[in-house]
Amino acid sequence: MIKSLLLSITAMLCITACAQESAIITKNDRVKWIPYQTKNKQFVYVDSAFHKKLSQEFHWAQPFTSTGYALVANEKDQTGIINSKGEFIEHYSDADLQLLDLEQVTLVMKRQEYEKKLPFWKWDWNILSSYIKKTATYVKLEIRVLESNQVLLKKDIPYDENEYNLATYPLGDKHLILNGNLYLLKDQKLKKIEEHIEMPLENGRYIPASANSFAILDIQSKKPVLSALTGIDKIDLLWKNEAIQLDSINQERYSPAIPKLLKDNNTGSIYAFPQYDKAFPKQIRQANATQIAFLKEISLVYSVTNSPYFILGRFNYDHAIWAYDWLYIDKDGNLLDTIKAPNFYILDQVGNLVWPDKHMLLTSNAMKKKWKTGKIKYIDSSEDLYLIDVKRGDLEPTKGLWNSSAKTWDINPDFEHIETLDGKRQIFALQEHKDGRYTLYNNKTKQRIGNKSYMTINPNGWVQHKNEHNQNESYFIDIATGEEYKE
Repeated sequence: MIKSLLLSITAMLCITACAQESAIITKNDRVKWIPYQTKNKQFVYVDSAFHKKLSQEFHWAQPFTSTGYALVANEKDQTGIINSKGEFIEHYSDADLQLLDLEQVTLVMKRQEYEKKLPFWKWDWNILSSYIKKTATYVKLEIRVLESNQVLLKKDIPYDENEYNLATYPLGDKHLILNGNLYLLKDQKLKKIEEHIEMPLENGRYIPASANSFAILDIQSKKPVLSALTGIDKIDLLWKNEAIQLDSINQERYSPAIPKLLKDNNTGSIYAFPQYDKAFPKQIRQANATQIAFLKEISLVYSVTNSPYFILGRFNYDHAIWAYDWLYIDKDGNLLDTIKAPNFYILDQVGNLVWPDKHMLLTSNAMKKKWKTGKIKYIDSSEDLYLIDVKRGDLEPTKGLWNSSAKTWDINPDFEHIETLDGKRQIFALQEHKDGRYTLYNNKTKQRIGNKSYMTINPNGWVQHKNEHNQNESYFIDIATGEEYKE
């Protein structure tokens, strides 16, 4: 799996809200409204100065979106949605509700499970007993735009077939992909303009789903940038008078929906994942004998986004970890031993770093004697920070934060766990010992945030804490300051 400059939005709640109690939030009028826990364990909404903004109390509540909506719950754990006047847009129910803030509009997904009676030919017969299951679990699913009440999806789906979610992928300022459909955003409505989109790309390009032949389309012109593309796993090259075939490239246990190498059947040009943005060279123009020998053994080819380079990987076995050796080639056919590719990285299927690898990141004095590195994770939005597992002999691995630009440990690898709360602001939750509490830490200022520790800390500020009576409490804090929203 590649993680690079692909445009993506994680469906998370935004915590900005409106400025005046009596007015619905506007784009230019955004102030945080945070749930504040009272002494009676209810939640009211306050602004950043702790001024109460709504009169209602709630058993549970989420921060307001920037568009002016919030999820709330009652004593029965039923959820609803309110606007910034405190009015219920979605009344309390047992349905599962999720909000997605798109800044211009707000999406809500409503899921209600129920048991559906089945026709007798679909009954589940247990031949070892007299039991007959005559129902199946279904989900009533609805996705709509809150501002215009436009329904985007409404259907009943078998529980185990529900693959719909609120993850969106923008294609420019006015277009987005949601559940495989391409929409145009206009006047607080989403107009569906194409179905079965498999992959969004940079610069307003995308790839529709297809069984055999693929095309890369442009959102503005609606015309193919490339067409008649087919998946391949071989690359034919010419070096002087020698024909070289690279075989079994980018093989995976499970074939991706879009092959990672696509060949243009009209021109013979080959394009590589993740952006398919430039043609792989057909001829080697500059290389030495060692590089050519390496080239013949490669099994990975990836295109480096916003650069003239491709990454070539040769599988290796390095000290009990699966690893690769690396070579590079530019679009003109020059083989290179090193390149500079900031903000580009390759992850495996579970999110661990493959490229750049530990040899590129760590210096010779980073690891003490008998230390070994384990899993490496890149910190999104940080440009140069990596969480690294360090193994000391037979001890359990500990984690540290490595700064690849400064070539030093920003956080020494002495922690049981390090949780990234905000990669851009470099705010982390640190756990020193197994089952220990978490403390807030600002890596930019190199200082601890606040003076409390918590059982858990979520990126949106929701924490779990044991009070002086050893009772569990849950409420919100400001992760940047440690300020607690509670009496």
